[in-house]
Amino acid sequence: MTDDRHASFSQRYASGETPWDSGITPPEIFDALAELPAGWALDLGCGTGTVIRDLLRQGWRADGLDFVQRAIDMATAKLSEFAPDSHRLFRHDVTRLDDLPLLRSDYNLIIDIGCGHCLDASDVGRYAASIASRLSAGGIFMLYASHPRADSTVGWAPKLVAQTFGRQLDLLWEQRGDDRAIGAPASWYKLRKTA
Repeated sequence: MTDDRHASFSQRYASGETPWDSGITPPEIFDALAELPAGWALDLGCGTGTVIRDLLRQGWRADGLDFVQRAIDMATAKLSEFAPDSHRLFRHDVTRLDDLPLLRSDYNLIIDIGCGHCLDASDVGRYAASIASRLSAGGIFMLYASHPRADSTVGWAPKLVAQTFGRQLDLLWEQRGDDRAIGAPASWYKLRKTA
């Protein structure tokens, strides 16, 4: 993740200009939870902790990463009602998961809701490999990514997602739609680690 992106996201959290932070966990996540026994989850780009809050309410334990300290501070406050041993929050770069020894090596569920699609192209392969290495056998990776568009540097084409993650994870389904917040096509992906 570049210093420019970090500065931009830090500034947006400081100003409260965070349209991605709806305060609502997407229904696709609840659908995935309904099919899985409660276990350990990792939320990459966890923001203010909304998804982690709802995971904990469903009996899961969860870790969250975000590279903006303000987001981690807000998540800490949001999760204060839960037992301290039910969750952990880290201010850390999602492209450097191997540099964070406190992370588990076998998450049952990993979630990325609009984080990875902001990465520099040079970081995408390492990001995908580190996700696959941290998923348990049969573990699920839920990914939300906007499609590329001319006016933005954000976005992953569905073909890129299949090529990048399909080397190590099986694509179970893709659900295409439109992201009204940014006015662009986007997709949800559900992938599974089989070995």
